Amino acid sequence: MSSIIGNKHILKDKTGFRSDLIKNSFAYRSIIPYVVFMLILVVYPVVQNVVVSFQVEDGWSFSNYREVLSDPLFSVVTLNTIIWTISCVILDLVVGLGIALLLSQDVKGKMVFRTIILVIPWATPDIVAAVAWKWMYNDMYGVLNDILVKLGIIKDYLPWLAVPTLAKAAVIIANLWKGFAISAMFYLAALQTVPRDLYEAAAMDGANLWQRFSKITIPVIRPFILTTVMLTIIWTINYFPLIFVMTGGGPANATDTFVTHAYRMAFRFLDFSHSTAVSNINFIIVFIIAIIYTLSLIRKEG
Repeated sequence: MSSIIGNKHILKDKTGFRSDLIKNSFAYRSIIPYVVFMLILVVYPVVQNVVVSFQVEDGWSFSNYREVLSDPLFSVVTLNTIIWTISCVILDLVVGLGIALLLSQDVKGKMVFRTIILVIPWATPDIVAAVAWKWMYNDMYGVLNDILVKLGIIKDYLPWLAVPTLAKAAVIIANLWKGFAISAMFYLAALQTVPRDLYEAAAMDGANLWQRFSKITIPVIRPFILTTVMLTIIWTINYFPLIFVMTGGGPANATDTFVTHAYRMAFRFLDFSHSTAVSNINFIIVFIIAIIYTLSLIRKEG
């Protein structure tokens, strides 16, 4: 008797599944182009990238990864990537949040200020921004050197993109100008969720500006900050155009990161096996960071 009832349930589930397919057939057919698009432009390149990274002359091996990890240049690239990522993320957080706090104030013409300060850097194409900053950093006729000399901050023109330490600082500053806007937009949207009556109550209790910021603003927008920082980390690690156009990873590999290193190995030295190995290591690092962030969110929600 129980087997008959169980078979009826199975038959009912199958019938319901078929009816759902028929009912939603148009929706399923509509997503077929998107699925095909994703398979061709995303899934296939990722799979091919992994396959090539294991290919050697006599078959398949982990030797490409061993050679990459044992290469002294890879340790330099790893350190550069860490410095680049941490510096850019911290600066984007501090500057982006500061700008968002200023732009959240009720002042006349705030939409104009928001457009000029946020939209222009964000909307400027990466290549255009990189070329503009490269010209400004030029050691002979760059506007930055001219301004600093006239202000008396420096005595002689500096070769910003020719000295390793200066080049690192130069690309980080350029990335700050290009990247703070998107962070500020997220923080500005987050600030709109803070109840104004909390500020009024805190002010009535005698709380100063810092206490209101640290005790009210930060706790309320903390989830937005964590999400924005997470996205900024991923974007910064994988950011390619600015460094490539401004320095090409130089001077002396001082600004070389995972992505520029992988690009140069593939398209300058035609070493695709080692290049894909580097890009896969970069992917694994980003994936681990994303997993840690996701688990932390689940733990907090639980």
